[in-house]
Amino acid sequence: MSVHAFDGRRALAVRIALAVCALATSAICRPAAAQESKITMSILGFNADASTMLVKLDDVNTGLGLRVYDVDTGKPAKKSQLIPYIRADEIKTVKDVRKKNKITDPGLEDTMYPLDPADETKTLSFFGVMAAKDRFVLAVTDKKKLGKIKDVDIRKDEETGTLAKAAQKTIFWTTDRKTMVVIVTQKLDTGAYSVEGDEFHAVRFKPDEIQWVEGDPPPEEKKEEKKEEPKKEKHWWWPFG
Repeated sequence: MSVHAFDGRRALAVRIALAVCALATSAICRPAAAQESKITMSILGFNADASTMLVKLDDVNTGLGLRVYDVDTGKPAKKSQLIPYIRADEIKTVKDVRKKNKITDPGLEDTMYPLDPADETKTLSFFGVMAAKDRFVLAVTDKKKLGKIKDVDIRKDEETGTLAKAAQKTIFWTTDRKTMVVIVTQKLDTGAYSVEGDEFHAVRFKPDEIQWVEGDPPPEEKKEEKKEEPKKEKHWWWPFG
């Protein structure tokens, strides 16, 4: 065999090996299909002292279920277990679980709070706002001023540093309006996977404990205050004004 023929075969072998390697590398580097997880939750009632609540879970991957949650922690109550069921059995299953766990207060869903039942204009309205990339605030207004109820931490993917996006879904109250449970939905999408889920944030609510934000004074008063008082520090959690 001539030297030229051997070199030609060797070059062909190298090209084939490179092609196989390229195909293998392509297969390894191709990103897998994004995995999605979504769980929505709603409250079906509270026990007499509002220490526990019955929660309905709807998981796109595993289906429907009921579970008793601790109100203050927003986590499943100790020794509680998930009770799966099919939609056709929902009414009976919910009734049985309510009775077994003494869920006697049906509660109510409302994003407003009446300060004066006789005057519909005197109400508090609750809403959520992203105060920073990693901070979500449960806020309130009486149509004259703004206030803060609670801070909520934003979920984070430690590997990529991606932060979730949060939104207030709704608010459930005990019938006596002494306890409010805010449901916040957080969605974390890294590209490789997407996780969306609801979480509970309870507040033993008292209107006089709201952290109100003082508004800016009228223009004519503002000039005088600049001479006498130092400039007020801007509230970091409120992005407007």
